[in-house]
Amino acid sequence: MRNLLFIFILFSFSGFSQFGFDKIDHDFGDIYAGNERVVDLKFRNTTDKKIYLLRVKHDREIRTLTSGKTIMPDSLLVIRVKYNPTKTGKFRKKIPVYLSNSLEPFVFTIEGNVKEIDNSLGLACPSFDNPNVGGPPIFEFKALVLDKETGKPIKDASITFVSNGMVSQIEKTNRNGKVKTKAIIGLYYFVVGADEYIGKEFPKYVNRNNDSILVYLEKPKVEEPIVIEEPEPIIEDTVSKTLFEYPLDTQEIAKVEPEIIEEDTIKKRVIIYEIDTQFVVEEELSVSVDTVIPEVVKPKVVSYKSNNIVFLLDVSSSMNSEGKLDLLKASLIEMVKKLSPNDKITLISYSTFSKVIVGGISGSEKELLIKTIQGIKASGMTAGGDGMKFAYRQAKKYFIEGGNNLVIMATDGKFNQGNTNLDRLVKKNYDKGIGLTVLGIKNKAEDAEDMSRFSDIGGGSFLLIDSYEDSKEMLIEEIKRASVVYE
Repeated sequence: MRNLLFIFILFSFSGFSQFGFDKIDHDFGDIYAGNERVVDLKFRNTTDKKIYLLRVKHDREIRTLTSGKTIMPDSLLVIRVKYNPTKTGKFRKKIPVYLSNSLEPFVFTIEGNVKEIDNSLGLACPSFDNPNVGGPPIFEFKALVLDKETGKPIKDASITFVSNGMVSQIEKTNRNGKVKTKAIIGLYYFVVGADEYIGKEFPKYVNRNNDSILVYLEKPKVEEPIVIEEPEPIIEDTVSKTLFEYPLDTQEIAKVEPEIIEEDTIKKRVIIYEIDTQFVVEEELSVSVDTVIPEVVKPKVVSYKSNNIVFLLDVSSSMNSEGKLDLLKASLIEMVKKLSPNDKITLISYSTFSKVIVGGISGSEKELLIKTIQGIKASGMTAGGDGMKFAYRQAKKYFIEGGNNLVIMATDGKFNQGNTNLDRLVKKNYDKGIGLTVLGIKNKAEDAEDMSRFSDIGGGSFLLIDSYEDSKEMLIEEIKRASVVYE
């Protein structure tokens, strides 16, 4: 019996090891209306025998289409999978695939988070003649940019598509103020601007059914200067006044001539030594008092300390509104691009709970950091007090002696402090060499005032990120300010 079990396991394992699966799972991420929700699963027969596809098992929310049933040696089988959700929320589905060379099925897993339900594209699995299936869903995007006051089209207005914190494409309007281009279905943070106009920024999900944007831009109002009419000056009769006060027959009015003062000079002895002859020449040089001999100023050498930065990122549900999460991601990604290998970065997300996303990662790991930042999702409530404690513990863990040790809290507003006395916590850690800067993402005025108080206690700054332009510069400039050294 034991030998039979061993043969069964060996047979199953060897079957899968000789057969090439290109993936074992697929994450659709957030699913909105218009997404095709299609993925291709590919198998390659690396054996010298035919292998047969026996069955693909799935529930009613899944449709499949196969490129064939028989897989010849060194040939490819494609199983196309389409997911048709019936309710919103997170999902995880297992799809067993039965092959003739194994007694056990290969299990392929799909998962994601359904935000919107829309099966207008059909329930059936698309045919293999569709060139876009398996790749990003593409549609025709249209935009129109007009002058708000006149209604006339604005030529050469720029439309920047920011997706997941990074610019995916930039388009310019034609003379009719229009843009017509191909775009990938998804949620974008649009940045629209034109010369002599005030720009506009907004998030919008676009797809085949919601494929256009209309933007009105307005010029800044120029206030006319207030002209104050001054009264005509009253000319005073000084002559009669002088004659009355100083009669000519009793008092003479003398003219005062300006006194000319000769310029003082300083005698300075200059001694020239001829080394060969040891002949001494002495001469006197007259130097004006007004002559300023400039001092030689040595230029300051600027360098930066190594950074140990712990980012405490608010990922509560409110960050999904107004493009806040995109602005936060854009700020972090721009910062990552300029890190040095000596810098250490820790990313902590906090909402209902706090967790380390990455800890003590070198600044040289830019690709890893950017992918991690792009994968951040927002949900839950805000529990800031516990998050701050957690962030300071991580800052101590990766502490750099003589370096810039800094906690940067990014949030869109007030948070639940719980039982934590934040003033005392921030002051205590600042005294130990760990500063605090607050990154406010579209904060309200009353929240910004509260957040700036904490940054003052922590020796840092309060940075208000209100636009995409802010996100590109403010964070990296703050890190430079905190770590700069003048020699």
